[in-house]
Amino acid sequence: MREIKVVWHKIPDTDCTLSAIIMADYLTKKWYKATPYIQGKLNKETEFVLNKLWVQIPEIATSFPAWTNVCLVDHNEEFQTLDNLNELNVEYVVDHHKVNFSCPNPLYMRFEPICSTCSIIYKMYKEAWFEINPKIADLMLTWILSDSLMFKSATTTKEDTIITEKLFEISNIEDMEKYAMEMFDAKSDLWNISVEDLIKYDYKVFETNWKKIWIWTLETTNPNYALWRKEEIIKWLKEIKEKDWLSFIMLSIVDIIKEQNTTIILDEDASVIKEVFNTKIENNLADLWNRLSRKKQVMPQLTEYFNK
Repeated sequence: MREIKVVWHKIPDTDCTLSAIIMADYLTKKWYKATPYIQGKLNKETEFVLNKLWVQIPEIATSFPAWTNVCLVDHNEEFQTLDNLNELNVEYVVDHHKVNFSCPNPLYMRFEPICSTCSIIYKMYKEAWFEINPKIADLMLTWILSDSLMFKSATTTKEDTIITEKLFEISNIEDMEKYAMEMFDAKSDLWNISVEDLIKYDYKVFETNWKKIWIWTLETTNPNYALWRKEEIIKWLKEIKEKDWLSFIMLSIVDIIKEQNTTIILDEDASVIKEVFNTKIENNLADLWNRLSRKKQVMPQLTEYFNK
C-alpha cells in the first residue's frame, strides 16, 4: 500500500483543513495509506468544528523527507505550500483557486471554479461510487458552509447549494443555519488573541509583476472588536510591510451578518484602494461595501492594478 501525505496551505482555515481530512479518506478508499497534515496553528472556528464533530486534529508538518508522495488540497502556489516541495513527489492537486503550478512528473490535477474545494471532492466521491457516510457528510457540509459564509459569498455557485442540500440529507446536522452561526461565533471569539495573531488569522500572499502583496481577511460576527484595536493593527501592518519588503498590505474586516467589508489601510497604500475600488478613506478605514470574497472581489482587481 502506497503512502501519501495530504497537505493544505499555510495559515490553515476550515475549508482547507477539512478538505485534507476528507481527501485522506478518499485516497484511503483508493488503496493509499493516506495521512492528513496541517502547516500551522488552527483558528478558533476550525478548532470548534473538529471538537464538535469529534475529529482528531492532524499533526503539524512543513516539510517531508525527499521523494515523499504528497497530495495538495485547496492550494497550488509554491509560497503557500511545503518548504521543500521541489524535493517531493506530488501525485494529486485538488483546488478551486487560480492555477500557478508546475511539476516535472505526470499527476492527477482537479481544478474547478466553485466555492469550496469540498464540492470538488464530493463529486470525486460520486464519480468513484464511494459511500458518503454521515460523518463525512458532516465534514463536507461544514466545509461548504464555512467557505461560502452560509451562501453569502460571491464565490457560491448553484452547484455548491445543490451539493449542500444532498449532504444535509445524509448528515447528522439538524439545523444548518444555527450550526453555521455557531461556527461564525467561534471564529469571532477574539477577546484573548494578540494583535499579531489577529491580523495573521487568515491571509494570503500574492506576487504579481515583481510585487509582493499581502491581503488579510477577518470574517466575524463582531467587527467592532477589531475596529476598536485599529491603531494597534496599523502599527503591526507597518512593521510587517517593512520587514517583508511588501509593496502593498491591507486587512479586510468582513461583517458576516451585515455582509459588509471595512478595510484597514495604511496611509501610503490609500491611493491604491481609492483608484481600484473608487471609494473614500477616512481615518485609515475604507468602505468596500459587500465585497466578501477576497478571491473573487478583491484580489483580481488588485492584480490588474499592479500588473499595469
